[in-house]
Amino acid sequence: MRIASLLPSTTELACALGLESQLVGVSHECDYPGSVQTLPHLTSSIIPHGLSQREIDDFVREAVSQGRSLYNVDIELLLSLKPDIILTQGLCDVCAVTPDTIETSLRGVQCTLPASCTIVTTTGTNVNGIFDDLRMIAKATNSLETAERLIEESINKLNQLNGMPANTSILGLEWVDPFFSAGHWVPEQIEAIGATSAIGSPTEHSRTLSVEEIMKSDPDVIIVLCCGFGLEENVEFAKKLYSMESIQSLPVIQKNQVWAIDANSFCSRPTIRVVDGSVHMAEGLQSGDVEGVLQRVFNPH
Repeated sequence: MRIASLLPSTTELACALGLESQLVGVSHECDYPGSVQTLPHLTSSIIPHGLSQREIDDFVREAVSQGRSLYNVDIELLLSLKPDIILTQGLCDVCAVTPDTIETSLRGVQCTLPASCTIVTTTGTNVNGIFDDLRMIAKATNSLETAERLIEESINKLNQLNGMPANTSILGLEWVDPFFSAGHWVPEQIEAIGATSAIGSPTEHSRTLSVEEIMKSDPDVIIVLCCGFGLEENVEFAKKLYSMESIQSLPVIQKNQVWAIDANSFCSRPTIRVVDGSVHMAEGLQSGDVEGVLQRVFNPH
């Protein structure tokens, strides 16, 4: 079986199922496990490198308003690899290649995908949805037994989490310029450790936040988990909060209860590693930094 994966989360789910040897091509963003980076890259982004968060937001908004896809698919390469299965997603036009992008890219191409090629589209917006996506990929690849074992292990991890102190309110920020709430499964990650999500409920989309909303939410903890960024970048984004005059009076800022996490690995992608994200949050917020994953960020001034 030849599998082409067009986004990092489906690549990760396929590898978790033991299917890495069957992957013939991946997206340009696929980086876990690291060995998949040597496979042919089937996608590319139209977003220029080196932009600030504000510039990225402006670029994305303009592209979306014009109906432009943020990602291109190398159709000639995809067809040459002759995949039996293509893995993609229907959740977020901003984050990755969608079925519509594939169909648009195939228009006008003389050689289209054969009828025998199956497109598997993941759509999970919460932890159970991610489990369902894993099962869907597993059914298409005859690996359902492995999927059920992974799901059982993940549920056991969640059930063994040590809870946060009662009524701890955590604000997850998926972007800081402008402010965006944490969406989809991230509020559920927060709730899994016994805390409450200051803004945002499970399955809700991430959205822009006003300063007034943030001030009113008055969280006990802020976790900066900017979408697609690792720990090092999110530490730098977190530091910027301390220089924003508009939120300086927040007790959470005054108390230096701002944290950063490797969101790219443990929050941004709908994979079973979001469960590990909750484990790391619980461990770090109660015991201190988790090396390479979660870090408390103090006022640098």
